[in-house]
Amino acid sequence: MEDRDQIERNKAVIRRFVEEVQNGKDFHVYDELNDPEFVNLSSPPGVPADREGGKVFLQAFAEAYPDATFTIDDMIAEGDQVVTKKTMSGTNTGDFAGVPATGRRVTLQYLDIMRVRDGRIVQHWNILDQLSWLTQLGVLPDPSSVPTGTPAG
Repeated sequence: MEDRDQIERNKAVIRRFVEEVQNGKDFHVYDELNDPEFVNLSSPPGVPADREGGKVFLQAFAEAYPDATFTIDDMIAEGDQVVTKKTMSGTNTGDFAGVPATGRRVTLQYLDIMRVRDGRIVQHWNILDQLSWLTQLGVLPDPSSVPTGTPAG
């Protein structure tokens, strides 16, 4: 039964991260929940993969999408790993990752895999559809509107 209790505690850490850090933008809680040895295995180029790099990245995201809301759609946990499928919706009102503000609202679904040890996040891995994100921002054309070939004639 102890394993199940630990899994539930790990899931509670991730729920708190989503509610207080991602939605509440409380970066003191970020420091509390992320271990000093935290590693972001999905850190973008130029962003350190450590705890401070993750914090700077999330703060920049929060500034670029100040109305962003994160919803946990599904959560699965086993051992020390917690997987969440989330939906993020927000309006891009600030520059982010080299992309100027577009004023457009985006909705993204993505997956996070977090490893939790002793009540703190020690590892993060992320999967998201960047093509959809950039298309919604208007940075890339909608693939469905691009001609696929020359009409037969």
